[in-house]
Amino acid sequence: MKKLLSILLMTFSFHAFATTNLAEISLKDLNHQPVSLAKYKGKPVYVKMWASWCPICLAGLAEIDDLSAEKNQNFEVITVVSPSHKGEKSTADFIEWYKGLDYKNITLLLDEKGEIIDRVRVRGYPFNVFLDPELNVKKTLPGHLNPEKIRQFAEQ
Repeated sequence: MKKLLSILLMTFSFHAFATTNLAEISLKDLNHQPVSLAKYKGKPVYVKMWASWCPICLAGLAEIDDLSAEKNQNFEVITVVSPSHKGEKSTADFIEWYKGLDYKNITLLLDEKGEIIDRVRVRGYPFNVFLDPELNVKKTLPGHLNPEKIRQFAEQ
């Protein structure tokens, strides 16, 4: 009975997760302007979820900045922070803190409602989300990924 229940739970979890679409989620940029994820429709998207208090996240930002600067990629690169969720600073404090960093190429969006955290079940940081061109969640992975792994998963 336990084995059957485990199989059913895994099947249900996969089905619920496999149909997760993020197209209608609206986030904000650092100027408090709304940004719909639908604007990224048409190409695969790599989303790096991170937090200001996470040393592994911070150590990987230079790689994300370099990856974001690459031309002719077959996928989009965005980063998302969720102010006031999971121990993150408030929106105002985060923006003030982030402006002190020197990343020129990173697309950073703010998920103030924590919608992505809830939808993709972020369990810790850093957390990686790969979306297909229709913005359906294709794969999620916790932990740091180097640019080669990001390219590999994003282009699958």
